[in-house]
Amino acid sequence: MLAERRVQRSNDPQEALACWLEAIRQRSQLRSVVLSDALGILVAGAGLARECDELAAWAPLALAANDWPEKPPFELALAAVPGFDAYVCAQASQGSAASELADAALGCSRILSARPPSA
Repeated sequence: MLAERRVQRSNDPQEALACWLEAIRQRSQLRSVVLSDALGILVAGAGLARECDELAAWAPLALAANDWPEKPPFELALAAVPGFDAYVCAQASQGSAASELADAALGCSRILSARPPSA
């Protein structure tokens, strides 16, 4: 029998996203990690609230602009979520967060794609 890896879990998607992003943030030593929509609205996040709001707002702008004068201080990944465009954005304490963002995006997609249990 396999041991359960997750310490916290929830059937509520909002709470599950918060737990998942916090686990990614701690495991990867990120300052902040967020899931945002195409308008830059924060869907869920882990880290300082101000940083989460800022990262969420920057995510769609970063994808729209190809001519940044310098590399932005955050990294971004697309999340396949049914019904809306979603982005996972992170600010690393140091180094690159690319592989962690791929994991975060997959987890967010899984959580938001889950169907509620049948009654």
